[in-house]
Amino acid sequence: MIGLQEVAAPPWGEDLLVTAESGPVVHVWSRERAARCATFETVHDFGGRRVTLVPGERPVVVAGAYTRHGVCGYDLSGERLWQDRSRSNVQILTALAGGRVAVSYNRSPTRVLEAATGEEVRSLRGVLRVIALTPDLSLGVSGGWCRLLDASLDPLGPLGPRIMTGLNPAWLAAGDGEHLAVSGIGGPLRFLDLEGRERASVAGHFRHVVRDPVTATWVLVRFSDDGQTSLLRLSDDGEVLEQRPYEPFRDVATMCGGRVLVLLTDEGPQVVNCSDWSTGALEAA
Repeated sequence: MIGLQEVAAPPWGEDLLVTAESGPVVHVWSRERAARCATFETVHDFGGRRVTLVPGERPVVVAGAYTRHGVCGYDLSGERLWQDRSRSNVQILTALAGGRVAVSYNRSPTRVLEAATGEEVRSLRGVLRVIALTPDLSLGVSGGWCRLLDASLDPLGPLGPRIMTGLNPAWLAAGDGEHLAVSGIGGPLRFLDLEGRERASVAGHFRHVVRDPVTATWVLVRFSDDGQTSLLRLSDDGEVLEQRPYEPFRDVATMCGGRVLVLLTDEGPQVVNCSDWSTGALEAA
């Protein structure tokens, strides 16, 4: 499975995830069955985060393209359900709760669509991308700042107006409704409570962060200056509790409310339990 480049799933998803090759082919996997369950072609092209899976009674794979094809929804048989060519330059697709998907573009406001039909339900002016944290909580990202959004994608509570992230947009974020971790591109990873108080700030080259609800700790994927990959476990105060080397990988996604990481390696998707870091593979057969 060396050709796989992207992996995506909603952070609260328990079973299905999607991977994409550099071209139009995507694969749907079942974590519970530890196996691939569908493969089909889409409009996906490589370069952004242009594929995701929206769960529900009828799960929908949503794929996008930078030019011409726009964004499309597919059922698990590969049948195209809808296509929206009204805007090109699709950059990032994010699965949201309630059967919705956020579509971020290179030069246009982020749109929220119904995954089953492609119908637009709202536009988020000034929002470059949406990072889903929980079914009821997301992060709206703009240049140099971000803000927490509720289930309706409206600003939430004291941190609703803005969280400053420096010169660069927020790229990494995780949270559980009581804690928040956020980092701008190249900046430190900051741990905040929902009143805006900073508990800790950690410097480093981080690829991913997740709040593990089992151990009530933060699990981070870090790249060192010499190219090595490791998993870290941190307390709310930024103390390193555990560190373990890990094999190189291409992409990573959170599942099961933060209990699971899915790492995309040369051997295919690897499922990592965040509480004890035990690992299992998903089989392509």
